[in-house]
Parts: sequence; C-alpha cells; structure tokens
Amino acid sequence: MSPENRQAVLAPAAAHKFELIGRISSGLAHELNGPIGIAMGFSELAKEAIDASETPDLSQADTSKVRGYLEMIESASLRARDLSRGIWNFAKAEPGTISNINIVDLLNSVQRLTAPAVKVAQIDVARRGDNSSVDEVISHADSALAQQILVELVLASSESIPGGGLVVWQVSQTDDGSVEIDLVAEPWNEDPTSEWDIPEYVRESFKDMGGNIADAVPTQVNSPTSETNEELTGWRIIAILPPASSD
Repeated sequence: MSPENRQAVLAPAAAHKFELIGRISSGLAHELNGPIGIAMGFSELAKEAIDASETPDLSQADTSKVRGYLEMIESASLRARDLSRGIWNFAKAEPGTISNINIVDLLNSVQRLTAPAVKVAQIDVARRGDNSSVDEVISHADSALAQQILVELVLASSESIPGGGLVVWQVSQTDDGSVEIDLVAEPWNEDPTSEWDIPEYVRESFKDMGGNIADAVPTQVNSPTSETNEELTGWRIIAILPPASSD
C-alpha cells in the first residue's frame, strides 16, 4: 500500500481516537473511585490501629492487622495505577508501525480499557475460557491501530445488546498461521434490536494490515439468567490478522 493510501486509512482512525478516549476516560474515572476509596479507608484503619496501641511497639496481632491493611492499600494503588497507565498508553500510541505482536496481550489490554466504559450499559467483557485458550498468538500487525479498532468494536457492542450482556473474545491460530479473533455479543435477557455495526474505517484498517473482518452474523447463545437456559440471539464477529513475520 502506498504512503498516500495508508494515510487515507489512518486519517479516519485518528479522528475517531479522540471520541474513544472520551468514552474510555468517563468509565475509568468512575472505576478509579473504587481503588482510591479502598486505599483511603484502609489507610485510616492502619492509623487507628497504630494509635490504639498502648505501647510504642505493636503486638504481633496488631502488626498482622496493620500489615493486612497496608497490603490492601498496595493492591488498590496498583489497580488505580494500571487503570490510569492503560488510558495513558492508549492515548499516546500512534499507528504506523507494523511488527510482530501478541494478540492475546492486545485483547487483554482492550478488555481492561473497555470494561469500565461498557459497565454502565450492564455489559461485561471477558475471555472465553476453555481448553483451546493459549497465552500467545503472534500476528504481524500495527499494534496501536489494532488496539484502537478493537476498542471501537467492543464499545459499539452496547447498541446491539441494549438490555445488557457479555462480550466474549477468543484468539486462535489458523492452519496457515493467520490469527482469528472471535468476538461474540451475548445478551442477558432479550434479543438484540439492532445489528452489531462495523464502521467502514475498521474494515479498511484490517485490510491495511493484511487482514479482513466479516459482517456481524446472528448466533444462538444460552441466556445465563434464564432458569430454563433458553436460547437468545447474539452477534458474532470474526476478524483475521496476518501471521507472524519471520523477518
């Protein structure tokens, strides 16, 4: 692809990125309240435990209690750091570099970025867990561009399952080495009223990286909230990225 044609592909992605950052940031801002509240609460408990000690040296029980509080503070602080670092890395990542990347790691980052944003629509994002799951599937692709368009697809799922549900992802390697990304929008309680739409620039972006993405197709899923395990209609999107490069 010529530099001019590639720029024509990347320009729409750049225009969409600011909108995506806004949608992700609003969800992350709400999500950050959790770990910040935990850190503040357990900091106060740790201080109270120290102040309540009758001697300058804490007893073994008090020491254990304070250590537990500090571990909770550390865990919450790391959670907050990872959330803020994720949006920062997403904001500063610039498409344009194609290299071998692990698509499993990429989709893990997409899940962390999008989960808080779609939670307000009662949608969870998760990896499908079964014996075929692997930790590394390598593709020769543009990491920043692939991450952005996958974020866009997950955020767009809320329109196709307005009653809430689950977006499940899975990555596998085909016989020719290509990477298959399987995304399924599974409704909780009701059939979708509209299609899981794929923006045109997303199609062009996959083509630019040597892959392709098919239209969303209806798929039958079992409702996890139904006592009779009734089937509902969800949506499935299959996207293909090129195999790893040996260069």
